[in-house]
Amino acid sequence: MRFPPDRELRITDQGRTEEGAREDAELLHRFAEEGARFREWMLGFPVNLAFDHSDMAALMSFHANNVGSSQDESQYLLNTKALERAVVSFFADLAGAASGDFFGYLSSGGTESNIFGAYLGRERHPDAVLYASAEAHYSIRKIARVLRMDYAEVDVLPDAAMDLEHLGARCREHAGRAAVVVATIGTTGQGAVDDLVGVQEVLRRVGVERWHLHADAAFGGPLAALGSPRRPWGFADGADSIAVSGHKMVGCPVPCGIVLARAAHVTGIRQSDVAVGADDDTISGSRDALAAALLWRELRRLGRSGLTARVRHCVRMAEYAADRLESCGRNPSYYPGSNTVLFDAPNQAVCDRWTLLHDGGRAHLNTMPHVTREHIDAFCRDLQQQR
Repeated sequence: MRFPPDRELRITDQGRTEEGAREDAELLHRFAEEGARFREWMLGFPVNLAFDHSDMAALMSFHANNVGSSQDESQYLLNTKALERAVVSFFADLAGAASGDFFGYLSSGGTESNIFGAYLGRERHPDAVLYASAEAHYSIRKIARVLRMDYAEVDVLPDAAMDLEHLGARCREHAGRAAVVVATIGTTGQGAVDDLVGVQEVLRRVGVERWHLHADAAFGGPLAALGSPRRPWGFADGADSIAVSGHKMVGCPVPCGIVLARAAHVTGIRQSDVAVGADDDTISGSRDALAAALLWRELRRLGRSGLTARVRHCVRMAEYAADRLESCGRNPSYYPGSNTVLFDAPNQAVCDRWTLLHDGGRAHLNTMPHVTREHIDAFCRDLQQQR
């Protein structure tokens, strides 16, 4: 939806008349209607639209706040920390955490989760260099600046996964210093998965004795965990901290994420009894209690088996999309096991209609849970008509 010009949306000293307030409510209602229609046209962004929490509107009638640590109750009693802990435990189990040997909370999204992981690494190893691949999420470079860490970018292989030989070379350039390595589990560009186990082997081989390994699995964590075959991505594979998105595979009306870490690593950043009666070991302090409730509800509905079925549907749809795009002459490329397909971009009108990301003549198609064969067939008909 295109909103009116900024000057018509200004918040003024006098406020709105009753008629103006009705007009504003109608504007937001039209925005909601248009948002609901995006299920039929959203192919290019990794967000899941297969949910409807409109029956939970009662949660919007008061302020809930999960301030401070997810592990502590605070003096602010309107919180959903019990639900948050259930969501964290689900993902910790998915990541292979040992019983009780994990910490986690719900973040505002992947960037905050990545900040948390890198922050833990820096506090464990103050002299560490931050390493990430050239295909890592753009937030990693920003995080290096925020945390004032030296940053070393690592080349990628033709499949967009981290080049481990180049990682070793970059580590040798900083001999004697610790490493905080971000391994991307599902790059936003191609869905590539860095070799978590191989990263550790390289660190040992080149003589790095101290490291913190953060898995940015915001996009690809559930795909790695529940796809066939399973891919290394979690605690069981050597990760020290992990970022997973809440609004991608699970689905949520607001951006959110789950950040996980080994419990012992968090004690060094914990501030005791500072957040209205609770400890604080988070980045944000006050945190969204609504997202925790909605993620909990959806995961309770799906269960692990339902989430597995959802992941495998996404992978099947990506395979189907790659086949159909090949028949359309669009030269698709596809990382096996992911739900991202790259192809020769159509004209701007088609990109706009289907909300496609495109760069350098190539467009992205993400088969999220709401995407069906019918969506892909309709899209391919548009491509054929363009030709």
